[in-house]
Amino acid sequence: MKFRLINFKTKPHSAKYLTDVYDFSNGNKEFIYCCVPNGELGITVILEGDCHIKTGEGWQKQSKVHLYGLIDKVQALKMSPNYREISFGFYPHSLQLFLKDALNSTKKTNGTDLFDLFKKEEVNKLYEKLSQCKNDEALMDSIEAFLKANMLTNELDKRVSAAHHLISKEHIYKVDELSSILNVTSTTLRTLFNQHVGISPKDLIKIHRIKTALAFQITNEESLTQMAYQLKYFDQAHFSNDFKDSTGISPKHYFLDNQLSSDFSDFQHWRYDSFENAIK
Repeated sequence: MKFRLINFKTKPHSAKYLTDVYDFSNGNKEFIYCCVPNGELGITVILEGDCHIKTGEGWQKQSKVHLYGLIDKVQALKMSPNYREISFGFYPHSLQLFLKDALNSTKKTNGTDLFDLFKKEEVNKLYEKLSQCKNDEALMDSIEAFLKANMLTNELDKRVSAAHHLISKEHIYKVDELSSILNVTSTTLRTLFNQHVGISPKDLIKIHRIKTALAFQITNEESLTQMAYQLKYFDQAHFSNDFKDSTGISPKHYFLDNQLSSDFSDFQHWRYDSFENAIK
């Protein structure tokens, strides 16, 4: 498997609205991995092969160009041999600038076909341009052109962007505290998040806490307790419940499994066989 980040900071729209751009491919063998909830929405363009997402009904094939993200639990994805995709992730509140519909109408546990969200000719143009790109500069030119052509407004709701900053950078993890700082009611904040982010502020807080926890280096039980308090949990039990609900694995089990922690530190995902062995 090859996971390569692409520099997107040289393009103005991409630098302002995107969190990352990457080129992901595998060799001549099928590859299955597990995606960790990370609070991002993104667009995937499959240039070669097929991708399937594991659902309650089995493996479901994804469209060639689809929206992914805002999952709240680990998700398994299967790539066919000789697979390749280009993906670019948005800050959750930024994607709303490009969509007519509220984000709470998008699918959370399965990819949403981009034809359902953007004009068909724009989606086809993005796919064709990326298919023909020979280098990273051309890739970024194509993505930048797509962003420019599809922006409906450049007016971000400042309350939503401020709330996201408070959660992700200032580590404010209580909805009531967020509401107080922003001078809105908790009900108003939840409504804004459903429209502009796609999930509730409580769910985004949980995702950011667990994402932060996964990057920790823990060596003993005492460190787990310290981490729970650092993440502003009432106690370790509450932290452990959230961690297991999001990942399917207890924090103690995760941090003692070198394979899982090394997978995550390498490319922010887990190999499916490592994950399956961990939850047995």
